[in-house]
Amino acid sequence: MALLSAAVLGLALAAAPTEAVQSTSEHIWSSSVWLLHGETTPIHGRNPSLTPIGAQQMLSQGALFRDRYLDWTENLGVDYDDDDVSAPIVGIGRIAIENSQLDIASSTDSFTFGSALAFLQGLYPPRTQAFAESAGGMEAATLANGTMLNYPLDGYQYPNIKSASLLDQESIWIQGHVGCSQYERSKILSRFDAMAVKAADTNTNFYAELYNQTFHKDFDPDETNFDHAYELYDYAAYEYHHGKSNITSGQLVSLADLAAREQTNKNANLTAYGNTPGDNIRAIAGRSMATKVLNSFDDNISQAGVTSKLSLQFTTQEPFISFFTLSDAIGGPSGDNFLALPNPGAAMVFELYSIGGNDSVYPADEDLWVRFLYRNGTDPAAKLTQYPLFGNGNEMSRITWAEFKASMERFDIDSVPGWCGVCNSVAPFCLEFSESSGGSGDTSSSGSSDGGNAAGAAAQAAAMSPAVAGVIGAAASISLIGLALLGAILMGGIRFHRNADPKQRSSTLGGFRGAEKMASDTDIAYAKSGARHERTGSWELRGGGRAVTVTAAAAGATIQSKRSVRSLRDIDDDDISEMGVAPVKPREF
Repeated sequence: MALLSAAVLGLALAAAPTEAVQSTSEHIWSSSVWLLHGETTPIHGRNPSLTPIGAQQMLSQGALFRDRYLDWTENLGVDYDDDDVSAPIVGIGRIAIENSQLDIASSTDSFTFGSALAFLQGLYPPRTQAFAESAGGMEAATLANGTMLNYPLDGYQYPNIKSASLLDQESIWIQGHVGCSQYERSKILSRFDAMAVKAADTNTNFYAELYNQTFHKDFDPDETNFDHAYELYDYAAYEYHHGKSNITSGQLVSLADLAAREQTNKNANLTAYGNTPGDNIRAIAGRSMATKVLNSFDDNISQAGVTSKLSLQFTTQEPFISFFTLSDAIGGPSGDNFLALPNPGAAMVFELYSIGGNDSVYPADEDLWVRFLYRNGTDPAAKLTQYPLFGNGNEMSRITWAEFKASMERFDIDSVPGWCGVCNSVAPFCLEFSESSGGSGDTSSSGSSDGGNAAGAAAQAAAMSPAVAGVIGAAASISLIGLALLGAILMGGIRFHRNADPKQRSSTLGGFRGAEKMASDTDIAYAKSGARHERTGSWELRGGGRAVTVTAAAAGATIQSKRSVRSLRDIDDDDISEMGVAPVKPREF
């Protein structure tokens, strides 16, 4: 994704509430951070790659979170006010990376995984004499003679980043839209939505003008329309910021606005559905994301703050856009901030914390609070800002853990089988699940009736997995064809053969068993003049590559050549023993 113009950034920052300032009486126990990848080369028509700008964006974002959660005085040259962002996580490793405390995941896209690496370099930069206790600490770095060794690259720190492929069920939590058949189907149909049709008609001339001006180099005319608004904006922004385009800043702002509308319709239209009304299929990325957030906090609570101190998920724009709508962030007092596309490096943050007391004892569930923060991009002007969720006003920008969990569970996906059922996915890990229920969030949607939800859930539970149905259908079809063919052969006398060439002599010579041929050897023919063990028509010795005809016989088939076959003496039959015959005399020279 390319950089957003200054004008669009200004719109995204408008009407923002106060910046996030942590009270000294607060204790952060866990944080779940969702990060958009850095700037990439255009996504259209090629494999996008993380650019140097994108890597720098992620490095600076990592530095900001280091200042907030690790409370370092160093900042890699990034000018941030520590008083505004400092909120150290209780017990987290501040010098050396302790992978057991972190949960880091990325999609398998190279630009997303590269963004994760760059971010971690900012969060835990190279540092000499920094040794994690879980990795052996100082003892592991010290030799018998007292010499201490540092990690390469001046103490580079090695994060444990999990990158789950689409064959792994863990992949659905950070990219729930990928591999979701119902989502893909609904996204294709989105072009026929009333909003999309109107936007396409209204902007036909605008896109036609830009096609001649910019897009003709890499896009076809039928691709230059509202249905491809995001790809067009991404391409134009990259060209604009890298000095390769004559597009104006005003045109770029318009492209960004159209791209945001197109992506919102494809990833956050809650009136669209897949299997059942109210399943929010286009927002499936946000639904699975909600589950991951809850799982991270549940793990931290169950382990009394020992694990999942910091959960970092690196993904694409779909979970962002979906969640903004599902959580009603767009309907809050600062909703305009969530209507624009997330900029490269954007971060959504969920913090689990307590107020008062000390940090030596993990608090009870009723003493835990949650807040949501958002930073759209990595520009120093973009602040990490706290916003309300679930229709609350700014005065309720923090809510209890119990209320937050209940609100998220209204639309989340509670299990892998639930995701498989909602999506009708044919992913390998879905084949083992026979149930089709979508979980707690499967039947919830704004404006949906309970009766409709119950009917939809029952219908979906009774539905058969498309993969299983396909296998059964294919097997039934093959069996039916086989039975029909067998009946025709047995009852109708149907036989299959290839007509012989009339210009060629037909021969029934074949095989090599001669007089020893048994009644059961119906596929072997021999000449009356052939000697015992003489190969008078072996099919192996005929002209290679020439067609062979198989004709039906009462007891079997006869292999026929399309030309006459001369007899060949088998010179390899040395196992023959003839009694009463004079031995062959040697030839004398």
